[in-house]
Amino acid sequence: MKPVRLLGYAPDAAPTIIGVLTNCSGVVPSLKGMKGAPSPASTGFQALSGTCQGAAVLAKLDNSTRFFAGAPTKIFEANGTAWTDVSRASSYTPNSTQRWRFAQFGNVSIATSGNDTVQASASTAFADIAGAPVAGIVETVNQFVFAFNTDVAADAWHCCAIGDHTNWVPSIATQSARGRLTATPGPIVGGRRFGDAIIAYKQKSMYLGFYVGPPVIWGFTQIPGDAGAMSHESIVNIGTPENPKHIFMGSEDFYLYDGAKPIPIGTNRVKVQVFGQLLQSRFYTSSSLHDRKNTHVYFYYPVADSSLPDHCVVYNYRTDSWGVDDRQIEIPVEYVTPGITYDSLGNTYSTYDSLPSLPYDLAFLNPMSFIPAIFDLSHTVKTLTGAAASSSITTGDLGADMDFLTLSRVRPRFLIKPTSATMVNSWRNNLGDSLTADVAVALSSFGTFDSMRDARWHRFMMSFVGDWEMADFLPEFMSSGSE
Repeated sequence: MKPVRLLGYAPDAAPTIIGVLTNCSGVVPSLKGMKGAPSPASTGFQALSGTCQGAAVLAKLDNSTRFFAGAPTKIFEANGTAWTDVSRASSYTPNSTQRWRFAQFGNVSIATSGNDTVQASASTAFADIAGAPVAGIVETVNQFVFAFNTDVAADAWHCCAIGDHTNWVPSIATQSARGRLTATPGPIVGGRRFGDAIIAYKQKSMYLGFYVGPPVIWGFTQIPGDAGAMSHESIVNIGTPENPKHIFMGSEDFYLYDGAKPIPIGTNRVKVQVFGQLLQSRFYTSSSLHDRKNTHVYFYYPVADSSLPDHCVVYNYRTDSWGVDDRQIEIPVEYVTPGITYDSLGNTYSTYDSLPSLPYDLAFLNPMSFIPAIFDLSHTVKTLTGAAASSSITTGDLGADMDFLTLSRVRPRFLIKPTSATMVNSWRNNLGDSLTADVAVALSSFGTFDSMRDARWHRFMMSFVGDWEMADFLPEFMSSGSE
């Protein structure tokens, strides 16, 4: 038999499609095949004082960053590896199901929780923006701050005066405006910049907003179809300002939107499995995380009855394939590593001899990079950069309806070999029958799983410890007769 190329996690697909994975755990799709998912690694940050209900790294005009994390009644800013309380003077209204959302407007950081007036901070503590609405969502587009799902109505939008985040009084002269999106039912659950435009998401509809100038200021047009977003956090912009693209988790499928129409990307692969598991009463806990370097989007969603998501599927938008990395988290965040300074030099280079061989004025050049991270259940931020732990893949059924095939061995073709690996072959003689599992066999010194079994259909579960990557595998069969 020819090598079987790994096509990714596709439990909704027919198990006889060669290369599909019917199950996997701790596995993400790579550009070459599949690999073990990275495990959380320490950043050295101290834990927050409570559950993280939203976090963001925001870039100022000079490209310096501020790292915020919101707890139920506090906003904290990173100060080294510690957290400084930058909450407003009066306490916030606690709400265990609400999220803190953040956005950057020039050099001013904006925050909102859905229970208090939209906040602003230029350098120190946050404070109410006088006249601003109470809003569940904030986003910035060019010279405007947008607020969605406000105290006016759950389907309302507001924008500040052009270039002035402190002015929210509707006026044609200042171009502050407000409106409602009532063509479809339900509240606005997300709002994301889309190039020079903005998209307002409901659960089953989307509205594209364009700046049109006075007297209308911003015009919103409903995007055809019934696609919408599960939450503000389930929407990821994978494009560029010139070529924006959103990938998002809807109420019934996953979608890619590039300005034309939402395209389903989970159908016939993960849609039935994920949305059959998802606990609809906790849909608002769904969130996503962008791994820019590896072109992954992690979609976290709830299955257990908890205020925190506990399952995760991973989409590689470069290869259009899926994986699984289940874990319970508080909130995901794109973490930014700081550049090297003289203070931190010794943490990276222990001697002068180990410094990079570069011209004097380039020796410490180390631009900041985005790294996928999560707040775990101990309220601690950790990057998804650690070595893979335990992981597994389960193939589809290989065989034929009329022929008995004797399996002798399976050779995984590793690009990175794991620390250890085992395989269990499960077999059946008719596709409608239950599978029967053989005993587990370890990877031999020759790089094969040796297992003798005669049956019409064979399915392999390979389990790994440590980092690994595999493009395909080679099963060795010999025909032992037919009906």
